[in-house]
Amino acid sequence: MLQIRDLHYSIADRQLLAGVDWMIQRGKRVALIGPNGIGKTTLLRIIIGELEYVSGSIIKPKEYRIGYLPQEEIEVKGTTALQTVLEGQKELAWLEMQMAELHEALKTADADAERQDLLNRLGHLEHRYEALDGYHMEAQAKKILSGLGFRERDFNRPLPEFSGGWRMRVYLALLLVQQPDLLLLDEPTNHLDLPSLEWLEQYLLDFPGSIVIVSHDRFFIDRVSQEIVELDRGKLERYPGNYHFYETRKEQTEALLLKKWKEQKAERERQERFINRFRYKNTKAKQVQSRIKMLEKMEPIEIEPPVQDHTRRLDFKLSVEVTSYNDVLTAENMSFKYDKEWVFKGINLNIYRGDRVCLVGPNGAGKTTLTRLIVGQLKPQEGIIRTGERTVIGYYAQHQVDTLDLEATAYDEVASTVATTLIPQIRDVLGLFQFSGSEVYKKIKVLSGGEKARVSLAKILMSPVNFLIMDEPTNHLDKTARKALERALANYNGTLLLISHDRYFLDKLVNRVVEIRSGHFLEYPGNYSYYLQKRERVSLPITEPGPLSAPKEKSPDVSKPMGGKKTKDQKRREAETRQAVSKERNRMKQQVEELEEKIDQLEKKKHELESSMAQPETYNNGELAVRLQKEYANVNKELTQCNQQWEQALTKLEEIEASLAAFVFKTAPETKAT
Repeated sequence: MLQIRDLHYSIADRQLLAGVDWMIQRGKRVALIGPNGIGKTTLLRIIIGELEYVSGSIIKPKEYRIGYLPQEEIEVKGTTALQTVLEGQKELAWLEMQMAELHEALKTADADAERQDLLNRLGHLEHRYEALDGYHMEAQAKKILSGLGFRERDFNRPLPEFSGGWRMRVYLALLLVQQPDLLLLDEPTNHLDLPSLEWLEQYLLDFPGSIVIVSHDRFFIDRVSQEIVELDRGKLERYPGNYHFYETRKEQTEALLLKKWKEQKAERERQERFINRFRYKNTKAKQVQSRIKMLEKMEPIEIEPPVQDHTRRLDFKLSVEVTSYNDVLTAENMSFKYDKEWVFKGINLNIYRGDRVCLVGPNGAGKTTLTRLIVGQLKPQEGIIRTGERTVIGYYAQHQVDTLDLEATAYDEVASTVATTLIPQIRDVLGLFQFSGSEVYKKIKVLSGGEKARVSLAKILMSPVNFLIMDEPTNHLDKTARKALERALANYNGTLLLISHDRYFLDKLVNRVVEIRSGHFLEYPGNYSYYLQKRERVSLPITEPGPLSAPKEKSPDVSKPMGGKKTKDQKRREAETRQAVSKERNRMKQQVEELEEKIDQLEKKKHELESSMAQPETYNNGELAVRLQKEYANVNKELTQCNQQWEQALTKLEEIEASLAAFVFKTAPETKAT
């Protein structure tokens, strides 16, 4: 447990923390929220001792271990990904060194007493090593790295070969392996794709220590947190429950506060009118003085006027001047590759007017590539992809900022594509995206990357388009702007195609999910939560993202039966897929059997060594004792690794068998009722 009492911290004249009190209980998962710049990261850095506070106290138990994942990229030192994670367990590394030294000392020990002392010390160290799960640590490190998206061949890659985002994943894996008493995670989802994010959620739910999360990912907070702590005007306000409960409670609290503020304002104005009217009348002097004192004692209710302004701006509507035909997008037998690597091979996709589609899949699966094919920035090598008649596309992506006129102002850039009737709304929309007052007249060339992205977003949203394609639109938005965007898109009567890591955002808006998995398109009619539920029931052979060496069949819609008679080509592709899956099943079955045989042999060897080490003559022979201890440690380590491999192989075999059964069922010819 960590306790913070009356903590104060200031930067120049600005007080970020004004008497913070907080008790972080053991095993509690807490989300720390608040607007950008309010002081959340500052508070975390104070907890780890990186910043000195002005006054107050932080009380924590002796040897209390804190792990901290910062928001910004840091330099991660190490040789390989796996080695870096293992080196994070400093006590285990020290124990291994000490045990190695004792093994060497036993070789030269002469006296029985000396040998017995060394063996006793070795036994204590091995007991501690086992208590820290040292023999399983490498397997655990690999499991965590795999969960965070690393492939087995990446484990021993030199660390400098990875990008900054992947090095941050290595550092996160290092923290998770250490299992500190308190885990502080500042925007942990920034460098993760959806599969690794979902894995992290499940891992944190099982984490035994305390967790404090700072994140803009509301879906992540909703699934992981047990309590919301909001930093507001230097103090913390606690809300038991998840983010959804916090939002409901917060809206109720703000509505009540606004009502009281209006009542107090009206009462103050009424009393001030009386005072001003009768201030100079002797007959009313006593009453005037009484009311002046009453106003002095009236504690003002603090409310931030900008909140009211933002609320007024939430209702801007997207313009659709031309309604598209029913067929908005059609892709038929489309294939695309970069150099020799196929991203898609023979895929089919239809998007219809009014569809609200999101694309999901791991990084590198081809989500952004597909959007660039749709807008014509890339051309397929095979097949066709076309938009329907009267379809007008609005495309937002991070690289779209490059198309902005650097000499134009933010206002002029948005106005360049806006219908005359919408010009009065430009300042309101830019205000929504954090450009207030004269800031709307800043030139594009002086804006930050995030500010340019927000101008691009405002420009797209005010354009008269009927097919909006948006790639990570919420990345540079605060809570108010995200809510406004959600409401605008919810009321949009055109067609939507979204890519986003913000699953809460997706859950509110989409009615169809298209998962890109190993070159397959799997379709789910419903929102993101529905997709999560249904996905668990669908099992296909999964391969790592990367080159597609041979044509892949288009996966059938997992939720709707595919009608129509199958062509010879479809039947051939189904047969090829069935054979490939069957071949993989046989290979995995053989691997499982080989591992089971190896485990039996290692367990026999382990029992033999235990029996030998228990013999009295072993203790009288230092060299033999050292050799047996070493051999036992190696066998134990190998046995652990084999058990881990066996579990993974067995799980994969079960998945393949289930997918084969599902595939046979789906491709079986329908029989007519007689």
